[in-house]
Amino acid sequence: MGLIVNKKKTKHMIVSATQKGQQTHNWKVGDKVLERVSSFKYLGNVIHKEGRIRERVNDGIRVGNRAYAANHHMLKNKIIKRSAKIQIYKTLKTPAVTYGSETWTLTKSDQNLLRIFERKILRKMYRPIREGDIWRIRNNEELNRSINGEDIVTFIKARRIRWLGHVKRMEVGAMPRKMMEVRLVIGRRKGRPRLRWIDNVVADL
Repeated sequence: MGLIVNKKKTKHMIVSATQKGQQTHNWKVGDKVLERVSSFKYLGNVIHKEGRIRERVNDGIRVGNRAYAANHHMLKNKIIKRSAKIQIYKTLKTPAVTYGSETWTLTKSDQNLLRIFERKILRKMYRPIREGDIWRIRNNEELNRSINGEDIVTFIKARRIRWLGHVKRMEVGAMPRKMMEVRLVIGRRKGRPRLRWIDNVVADL
């Protein structure tokens, strides 16, 4: 077909809920060896072989830390008002961390990781409080009041609900709507079932 494959950039991955009994070796095509990976980044999102979100959350937090490091001189500047700093944070940091979060299925531990990241950034922006001769860091309740309870997890929940409405308004034959409404009639595996995206959204609502 005339397609030239770059062997350094090309990987392969098998997507499955269980990896038992599957081949683990690399693929060889002619003289090219294509490495098998458990996850890879595509269009800004990390895709995991088992469809899990944890690696994407960790990658988003790394991106957010780099964004903070690039703008820390503004966020720590005493001349800039706190309201302006919050606006800078929401404009630069939040979209970088939550890119593609409309389709995330978050567990409690994933939510905790995101909240810990946000509190760390907010504590650096707001600085410690002086009470008499003692300086102390701001507690979680004070940080939550400073952002009016609109933390990063609440932001993701709002995006998921908005995406739900967007998909529901699509035509019946649209692929995103078909994928959301499809019901597979298959036997269930042993153990606790995986948390689904629609379960998260129903809980959000």
